[in-house]
Amino acid sequence: MSVAKKIVAYTIISLMGIIIILFIIHHRAKFAGILIPIMMSGIIAYIIRPIVLGLEKRNIPRAKGVMLVYLIGIITSLVFAIFIVPILIENTRELANTFPQISTEYKNKLNDMAILIDTSGYPADVKNMILKEVNNVTGIIENRLANTLRNISVNSIKMVARIGDFIIAMIIAYHLTKDSRFFKNYFISLIPRGWRGGIIAGFREIDDIMLNFIQGQILASVIIGFMEMIIFLVIGIRYAPILGIIGGISNIIPYFGPFIGAIPAVAITLIDSPAKTLWVIVSFIVVQQIDNAFISPKIIEGKLGIHPVMTILMVMIWGKFFGIIGMLVAIPITAVMRVIFKRLINAIV
Repeated sequence: MSVAKKIVAYTIISLMGIIIILFIIHHRAKFAGILIPIMMSGIIAYIIRPIVLGLEKRNIPRAKGVMLVYLIGIITSLVFAIFIVPILIENTRELANTFPQISTEYKNKLNDMAILIDTSGYPADVKNMILKEVNNVTGIIENRLANTLRNISVNSIKMVARIGDFIIAMIIAYHLTKDSRFFKNYFISLIPRGWRGGIIAGFREIDDIMLNFIQGQILASVIIGFMEMIIFLVIGIRYAPILGIIGGISNIIPYFGPFIGAIPAVAITLIDSPAKTLWVIVSFIVVQQIDNAFISPKIIEGKLGIHPVMTILMVMIWGKFFGIIGMLVAIPITAVMRVIFKRLINAIV
């Protein structure tokens, strides 16, 4: 191909790319709804792929392997729905009904503190400053609890709506896993021959990153959640199952997740028994030490190639702009961007 034809081809491709990007930005709300099942399908595909490949080595075709994994998953989900979900629903309902009581008790404690400060011998300006902060804390607690109650009802409705997205995601994940060679070959055919080596190597590295992160973090979170639930049951804490699940899910967020997951358990036990609060704090520390030492060693620094300082910074930045979702995706996106920039710099230099 001549230089002029190459320039024309690259110009057309660039213009098409710009038009597509502008179209997506203009209709981003609609595309957000489409992206949810696609992202879910990617996660499902990463979870089932090693199992399907293992079955393929035992002479079970991929299509049958995926269906077998789905069948086992459906049976497990039905058992979970029959025996575990009712307990979680009851725990969630009781916890939601207890929120107003928790709010009242904390408000009373803060009011008692305010009275104690008001009758103390502190200077007037110091009293006013402390009382102002106490009132601010009271308002924050009331707003947070009210928002939590509202979010529980809203998210319950959203969960029902997401069932359809999950079914679509399972169908897409089935084809992604069964026909992975087709998609791989089709993608390679779209890459200019001179670029194929570097781009394919880059995508393999990104694939390893996503595989390590999704499988590692999900497995670690399940183990952590189960451990915390058992410990809470032994200690005798109310709502142990749902608190264990909260602790497990929050553990997906590096470094900050364990502290976020500990807040509900500490808040509830502070009212019931300060001694139990101490046991909860100790249990969280012990579980996190076990996690850091044995369950997911080097999952961030080693497998993803990100230094702990960079991990903390990225989680803070993404959390600031995108909230909890940003904190959840900060590390894999950062690792992927690191690979892309590294490849681009090497290609340029």
